Amino acid sequence: MAGYLRGQIARMANVNVETLRYYEEEGLLPPPDRSESGYRLYSEEILNRLAFIHNAKSCGFTLKEIKKALTSSGSGQITLDDFLAAIEKKSDKIRGEIAKKEETLNRLTRLKQDLQAEERHPEVKATLRMLRMDS
Repeated sequence: MAGYLRGQIARMANVNVETLRYYEEEGLLPPPDRSESGYRLYSEEILNRLAFIHNAKSCGFTLKEIKKALTSSGSGQITLDDFLAAIEKKSDKIRGEIAKKEETLNRLTRLKQDLQAEERHPEVKATLRMLRMDS
């Protein structure tokens, strides 16, 4: 039986050997075949699976979400429409996070402007006095 040893597949996939071990323990990778002497042997398919995991992680999917997709696809329970819906859901979540960050950035900008203003609002003056920053 041909296959790659753990160190070889890790180098080829540009992951740490411990990452492979973790992915196996978490069910993201199926248990590898074994050689007659007991060494783990990995197939080319594992490289594809590792590439999928890497790409999905870089798109913001969690390992739990990735495992669910892999498990569902392995049993034929996920369709392209399901996958597209998951992508849209993740996109919506990220848009929400961006909106919150933009609001935070706007608040910081207003705070900076209020602190640099010639005529400060009484509440700003009171806050600066409390912080012992009034000048």
